[in-house]
Amino acid sequence: MAITPDVMRLIDEIRDDRTHGAGELARRAASVFKAAAGGSQADDAPQFLSEMSEVGQELMSARPSMAPIRNTVSRLLALISERAIARDVGSLHQFTIVRVDEIISESLQAAAQIILHAQEVIADGDRIMTHSYSSTVVALLKEASSHYKSIGVIITRSGAGRTGEQIVREMADCELSITFVDDTAVGLYIPTVTKVLLGADAVCAGGVVNGVGSYQLVVMAARYQVPVYILADTMKFDANLGGEEVDIEDRDGVELIDPAGLSQAVSIRNPHFDITPLELITRVVTERGVMAPADVIASLSEQSVI
Repeated sequence: MAITPDVMRLIDEIRDDRTHGAGELARRAASVFKAAAGGSQADDAPQFLSEMSEVGQELMSARPSMAPIRNTVSRLLALISERAIARDVGSLHQFTIVRVDEIISESLQAAAQIILHAQEVIADGDRIMTHSYSSTVVALLKEASSHYKSIGVIITRSGAGRTGEQIVREMADCELSITFVDDTAVGLYIPTVTKVLLGADAVCAGGVVNGVGSYQLVVMAARYQVPVYILADTMKFDANLGGEEVDIEDRDGVELIDPAGLSQAVSIRNPHFDITPLELITRVVTERGVMAPADVIASLSEQSVI
């Protein structure tokens, strides 16, 4: 069955969104299933399952680098498929809606747990640098601002998409000392930093997938022995994704330069993501606790055999 225009519009909004982080987009992907189930015209369980599978494929292809979208879709489809055996289509509609609400609630609870665990790595007097928008990093910094008054935060512009501006605006009411810099100034400021906090769109054997520019920031942090912490729930872990398979999501080159008048020999590349090797990361903070890179690799290995 064809995906309805209303559901396709929701999928396109996720595809085109360059502002929100992977966790938020994964929750919105789950909500798409809710909308699809509510408007489904399927006559029986097999038709309904086929319809949901088509929606899932569109969602996964919309943002292929975001592991939580892929994991959320896969989990929902597995639950619906199992339930579809000998069930009427009406009960499947309701089952899907209830499961979506549960998954969204679990995602929000995981984010809250990450913030709780991450407070262990924050100390008064810290000077923290962050790059690329992460709702969890923003929430942690806001929480820290209520406990510590002498923390300084350096926020980068964060690439052509300028998602760092969103971080600055969301933290406008915080009493923390905030410095906003262009990405080209990272090398100038990193020697003054005590730690780097980043989000993630995926964590795989190839490394941490995050907004482009993260890799170079982490390399500079290593040069000055600045610890790097990644905030990511385990729904972002993807054992099946290799570094060479990550879609860096090349965006329109016009964000970088007006192509008018340029030689045809000029190739404009505007990647949205890059990959930071796990060995350069100090710790990954998840809803389960603070994990060393070796523990992350072990968790990925366990996931791959399930």
